[in-house]
Amino acid sequence: MTARSPYPTRPPILSVKVEDTMDIMIARDTARRAATLLGFTSARRAQLASATAALAELVLKTGDLHEIRLNGVIDGVKIGLQISVVTPWLTGVSANNVLVALRSKIGELVDDILFLGDEDPTIFLLMWLHDVHYDENEV
Repeated sequence: MTARSPYPTRPPILSVKVEDTMDIMIARDTARRAATLLGFTSARRAQLASATAALAELVLKTGDLHEIRLNGVIDGVKIGLQISVVTPWLTGVSANNVLVALRSKIGELVDDILFLGDEDPTIFLLMWLHDVHYDENEV
């Protein structure tokens, strides 16, 4: 299953399959690499890596295979990094409850958290690259 992003995507586009505890470290490293490719500062890269590791740990606890996707996103002149995972085990759960739980665990690490979809509920973590403007000729 793939999630439909609320924002237009741009490279890098990376993914990590989360099957065991080693994948948490791989997810952390992949997030750091994606953030580096987009030009995030070292402090922001660390925040994104920590948020991704927390998300990987959360989905690992379900016992099912999950794929965490990391990709660049565009919102007007802003560019950022989006981390997403489809969470079928959250079907029918109140979006408000999911958001409260996620914000309490990782809300200080990212700029925004979204939970979208009734059929394929998906968690989106977003961090925007500040003071950088998107140029259509770059892609």
